[in-house]
Amino acid sequence: MRRGIVLRLVGATIVMSGVLWATTARAQSVADSYTPVTEDMLVEPPAEDWPMWRRTYGHWGHSPLDQINTQNVDSLRLAWAWTMGEGLQETTPLVHDGMMFLVQACDFVEALDLRDGSRIWEYRRDRVEHAATLACANRNGVLYGENLFIATHDAHLVALNARTGDVEWDVAVGDWTIGQHYSGGPMIIKNRVVAGMSGCYFLNTRCWVSAHNVDTGAEEWRTYTIPARGEYGYESWGDIPDEDRRGGSAWNSPSYDPELNLLYAGVGVPIPWASVQRGTGDGDVLYTNSTLALNADTGEIVWYFQHIANDEWDLDHPFARLVVETEVSPGDVEWKNNAITPGNRRKIVTGIPGKTGIVWALDAATGAFLWGQPTSYQNVVEDIDAENRRAILNSALKFPQVDEPIFVCPSFIGGINWNATAYDPGTNTLFAPTNNVCMDFTVNRFRDRPGLHHGSARGARKAAPGFEDQIGQFSAIDLRTGEPRWVYRQRAGIGGSVLTTGGGLVFVSDDARRFRAFNAETGDILWEQILNSSAGGFPVSYMHDGVQYIAIASGGGINYRGLTPEVQQPGRGNMLFVFRLP
Repeated sequence: MRRGIVLRLVGATIVMSGVLWATTARAQSVADSYTPVTEDMLVEPPAEDWPMWRRTYGHWGHSPLDQINTQNVDSLRLAWAWTMGEGLQETTPLVHDGMMFLVQACDFVEALDLRDGSRIWEYRRDRVEHAATLACANRNGVLYGENLFIATHDAHLVALNARTGDVEWDVAVGDWTIGQHYSGGPMIIKNRVVAGMSGCYFLNTRCWVSAHNVDTGAEEWRTYTIPARGEYGYESWGDIPDEDRRGGSAWNSPSYDPELNLLYAGVGVPIPWASVQRGTGDGDVLYTNSTLALNADTGEIVWYFQHIANDEWDLDHPFARLVVETEVSPGDVEWKNNAITPGNRRKIVTGIPGKTGIVWALDAATGAFLWGQPTSYQNVVEDIDAENRRAILNSALKFPQVDEPIFVCPSFIGGINWNATAYDPGTNTLFAPTNNVCMDFTVNRFRDRPGLHHGSARGARKAAPGFEDQIGQFSAIDLRTGEPRWVYRQRAGIGGSVLTTGGGLVFVSDDARRFRAFNAETGDILWEQILNSSAGGFPVSYMHDGVQYIAIASGGGINYRGLTPEVQQPGRGNMLFVFRLP
């Protein structure tokens, strides 16, 4: 039987205990008193809670708690820790009513008692021999009603009773035998479970976003990310057969704006990676690398914006979209829409949705381009055609044939990958963890067999020109102007996600195992803790019994250590760390 290890700090003493399942009356009483999560609590979560991936529908990654602040964060210390399961730990700890829920790699779920970190229950799903190499990563669940909802590596949606871990319903949505799976978790939107399918690499496997009845799992609508014959955008794939129109994975959870009733889903690349392999010619290959604004009731595409048309370089754009209301007055930015009137207040869809490391600002209601600003070195996007809503790409990077290398920035690991940005409403600032990386990129002769989608090209990573000693970059972007407030650069890569708090703090981790707190206003480093491994999980903050905590899961995740060989760390050691003030 697997044992979890709890480490608690009591004064200056570390207490270790092995905890088996949920056997104590004390732990059981926490579950017994669990209160349902309501729709109002998802629209505006209680300050002490973290009920979904980035805490709010707008994917801010922000906690309003301010007990830990710029004046006292240097006293932050370990409260307790918990050993986690094997695999890529990209989990988001969810917190509500005295309980924490860890949706871990390969669909292993644990519910913990916040008083001491002891386990209440666990759920472990049978593992399948999957065709997709990335199938076992889980980034989040979502709490609603009396249930925890998860999306699994075998393409199921599952409702677990939050008190007991019992399965309330389990519905197959995709076909794991051909590589379909979930990597991003679900969201609850208007009493529906909404999730995007990934792993659509093989014949006749278009990906999709679907909505399901929260009580039964029954599908209510489905929107494919690649158009079918007769639908708008079908012609953008040229004349290739329907069964060769593949890709468009929806890797992460969509964001949502309740007032506009729109959800914003990110779409990945076409497969294979280069048009010379696909045979798609110069078409846009919709809706790959796009933001899709979907009617939450019907799934209808209200608008779309394609960030990279006819992708050649595996520059995925499925990452977190943030919904923010702000004055829009573009300043000294790389690209801006001169047709807009500066100073107007509007809702925008922003963040860094793709690997290029570019911050985009789009009108949330219409999809109109407002401004764009690179945060790391890139040579793919040369300009933005605001009127026609398209990026003008560097034509010199188009592959004329296979087996001919091209120098491309960023690499297909990305200036950023799935690690998330965060927003601070107090300063109206977006915080972006990016990296200055390039590659010599070569397209292979493509052989169509399961699992070879990642072998359609090869890339030798190298530092971006002029950034050999500054791989990692952490930027604070003013969302009113698009201009940087401050930029911090370092040797080690930054593959962690960002947390902002009401205490004026910004937390982020890096490849050198450092978990840091920055001053949101100045960029000064105020606190640092060396973890046992780099942190692949998404940091959160919550309050329990009047005390604020910071939690982060270490182990696995994206890293850039191939460019910094002196940055070493153990190859294992998945752990949840929880910090508090003395």
